[in-house]
Amino acid sequence: MLKRNFKILVFALFLSPAILHAQEIDSALINYNLIDSYPQNAAVYVNDELTGNTPLYFMWSDSTFPKTLRIKYKGYIEESETVNSSGIFSKKYILKPSGRNLLINPVKADKNTHFETKRKVFPIVLSSLVTAGSGIAAFYFKSEASKNQKNFDIYGDPAELDKKKDNNLIGNISIVALQLGFGALMYFLFLD
Repeated sequence: MLKRNFKILVFALFLSPAILHAQEIDSALINYNLIDSYPQNAAVYVNDELTGNTPLYFMWSDSTFPKTLRIKYKGYIEESETVNSSGIFSKKYILKPSGRNLLINPVKADKNTHFETKRKVFPIVLSSLVTAGSGIAAFYFKSEASKNQKNFDIYGDPAELDKKKDNNLIGNISIVALQLGFGALMYFLFLD
């Protein structure tokens, strides 16, 4: 037993420097350059050569500097920048639209729900109330039926079984009402 533990200890002592060295050269530790843009998927050119699309993590292909970066996206003004050093470069470009339709923020400019017809509020509210009320009722009556069964098991009173039967019936009706109310809610919200 002692021999085995000693072998494990010696193995761990010789293996740990190798593990630590492997972590030093791990690719996760390499510092990449980052170019991002809004909107994303813009083409990134380094010295007129397409490098990729934003967001782009990359390393310089050579050590010759300065380099010219260009970020291009259809319908937006091209951005250009000169990089003079080989250090880590990280920047996010906010591209400006070109042409007649200058939208500052396309998300804020088009806030429509894209439904063909306007939603009816009364049926949505009514079906929501039916769904919530029948869900609460189903939980309450099913819980009462469970209590009635426990009371019958403990005391042996046959009246508890009759109460359980009634509470189960009302609970089942409430579950059906819950499903119908939820179906109506989905209909009035999305299909009407």
